[in-house]
Amino acid sequence: MYDKRSATFYRNKISLSTVNGRVECDFELPADSPSPYEEYVLSEDYEFRTSTLQYDQATGEFSCHVKTRKVNEDGDAVEIEGSDDTEHQTVLGIDLGVNSLAVASTGTFWSGDEYDHWIREFEKRRAEMQQRGTQAAHNALLRLGKRERAWRKQYIHTVVNEIVDEAVDHDCDVIVFEELTDVRERLPYADWHHIWAFRRLVEYVEYKAPDRGVAVEQVEPDHTSQRCSHTDCGFTHEDNRDGEQFQCLKCGYEINADYNGAKNVGLRYMRKRQHRLRSSPTSGGADAPVDVRVNGGMLNGDGYRPTADS
Repeated sequence: MYDKRSATFYRNKISLSTVNGRVECDFELPADSPSPYEEYVLSEDYEFRTSTLQYDQATGEFSCHVKTRKVNEDGDAVEIEGSDDTEHQTVLGIDLGVNSLAVASTGTFWSGDEYDHWIREFEKRRAEMQQRGTQAAHNALLRLGKRERAWRKQYIHTVVNEIVDEAVDHDCDVIVFEELTDVRERLPYADWHHIWAFRRLVEYVEYKAPDRGVAVEQVEPDHTSQRCSHTDCGFTHEDNRDGEQFQCLKCGYEINADYNGAKNVGLRYMRKRQHRLRSSPTSGGADAPVDVRVNGGMLNGDGYRPTADS
């Protein structure tokens, strides 16, 4: 990963900072002009953000993925309406469930154990104070309520920051959640404080992620926990899931149930977006590439692609 200081772009070469000093490399561009490189990297209308150098072991080639942002004359970011329909996107799917507070399609888990522990501690102290029935106990109860609300808010902010960091670290353009409509009916075993946490978590990500250049989307939640996320399967059945474990009755694929759900959330967004692009009158039937970032690689419409270090 390179920032403005460690990577300098010229018309036909790039200068990269390495442990052995600066290295200049020539690169190939598409024959068509203007190329995306000329339009976005060399243009004064766009600000360089970061770049990621990737190595393909199969071909022995390096590729450089560059992120830019459109700016005005004052250098402030400009919102580009509809630009997400034309660019390559990498997606981070997030599953919210009873077993874990959140799970990413990269295989990172945010357990709800610590959260549940302190909620139980607050409830225990509240019960003790209510039994006393004194004015002092009542005042202490009010103070405890304020501390609990502040603690819950801070805890969710910490998880949110880590989720956004996860997206940025894995070069994801979009974070995708399930819609929280009817979440109480869909997760009947989730405690009230988990429902509160889910709503706040999505809400906080929605306003924090764009500051890091990451969009936030939501998809329909139907059967994401029962559908097999394995490539070329997709078999859906309620008996596929047994508590924290998922095993497909059709192909035998075994995986943690929440991780399976996180992959399905990302895959659903990918298919939804590609369908929208195909049906768009301005898309010309073209298919903008979308990847779902998973543990050790990426999933796209053509299947699984491992990363160089997986």
